[in-house]
Amino acid sequence: MITIPLGPLPVRVLFLVSLLAGLSILGWVTIRSAVSDLLMTFVVPSPKLSLEDQIEWADMASKYSPHDPLIRLKRGAVYLKVANEKMEESLRDTAIDEFRAATLMSKDDYRVWLALGRALDRGGDIAGARVAFDRAIELAPNHFDPRWAFGNYLLRAGDRDGSFAQMRLALGNRPSALPLIFDYAWGVYRGDGKAITAALDARRLARQVKSQLAALLIYRGRVGDGMAVWREMSGPTAGDAQKVTEALFNTGNFNRAYEVWTSVDIPNRPAPDRDSLLSNGGFEGALSSGQKTPFLTWRINPIPGAKLLQDGKEPRDGRRSLRAGFDVRGNTYFIIASQTVPAKPSTGYRLTFSIKSEKLMSLSNPFVEVFDSAYVLDQRNRVRVATPQLPNGESEWTDYKLEFTTGAQTEAVTVRILRPACPEPPCPIEGHVWFDEFKLTEKAK
Repeated sequence: MITIPLGPLPVRVLFLVSLLAGLSILGWVTIRSAVSDLLMTFVVPSPKLSLEDQIEWADMASKYSPHDPLIRLKRGAVYLKVANEKMEESLRDTAIDEFRAATLMSKDDYRVWLALGRALDRGGDIAGARVAFDRAIELAPNHFDPRWAFGNYLLRAGDRDGSFAQMRLALGNRPSALPLIFDYAWGVYRGDGKAITAALDARRLARQVKSQLAALLIYRGRVGDGMAVWREMSGPTAGDAQKVTEALFNTGNFNRAYEVWTSVDIPNRPAPDRDSLLSNGGFEGALSSGQKTPFLTWRINPIPGAKLLQDGKEPRDGRRSLRAGFDVRGNTYFIIASQTVPAKPSTGYRLTFSIKSEKLMSLSNPFVEVFDSAYVLDQRNRVRVATPQLPNGESEWTDYKLEFTTGAQTEAVTVRILRPACPEPPCPIEGHVWFDEFKLTEKAK
């Protein structure tokens, strides 16, 4: 232990007074800093404050802590925000002065250099902005914000290749920013998919970013370019395949969607039934709502007022059937179940199934339809056939058959059970309907 000899009483008193004074000064500084931070954190951003009041409170916070670089940074941000809204250069100059002061107080904080670069860029000081951005990147080369801001700076300066090189580096730290960067690239390169993939250097992107890029290109109609990105991927996962498959499926490119979906190892991938192109046509296998599997799976969504379950009592065949119980009060359109399967163009098909009902009552009852899966996107020259709506009342198991020939452009067909809304409400529906033994087969030529 270290001891400090204090000597006579006057020396001890002087020491205690000095200590108390030091603690008081430290406490006062701490209190001022806390008040300043409180004002900047909770008062200045208040939506109830006018622009003038925001500046006034920011000035007050800075007076309490004039040597705190973060307070000076925040004050500069307030002035820059107001300057942009009111288009007053004098306020921007004050913001720049605050950011410069912050860089002198905290030379190794990339945030203050980044803020200074952005303010100088907006003020037209191109050379000064470049110096500030370079310093921010030097201090934080792996952070998203400096790369993103510098990329925007280069884009405005006309260096689009250099700009997207920075944005590509930014993606390494924030892959979720790809849609935003893609929008920039789409506008700059005028929708040229090959130029976009070259600008983002797609081969060097992370795997999950590549699959997202492929999906974005597909959604914008650049299917060939999106597929090129997909085919160059190394070791895609089931999640990557799901992204690209959904994009292809939702844009009507079913053959390519099926190609991608079957190109990776997906656990428990469904397969067609032994004597049908459909999967689980007898509802013997498990069913679950919210399915995202694109092909060979019944898609079942929750329906308010309706209950769907696999019923083991008196199925048409096998051990189970699908039972739909209705107690729907409103005039509601809903899809009970749907499944999409690949199909050949210009080919005859036959869909068979069985239905029974109990106490069914409505002005609009369910029916079954089968259609070219692209019908929902383009109804021209697309096949669609359907049963009549089910009659009210009771019926035992009844066998149905729908026959059709696909068009020259058909790539997939969808089997769907749905209940349409009435032309005018109210239109409740109640009762029970059972569905079983769905089989889709190619007709013999």
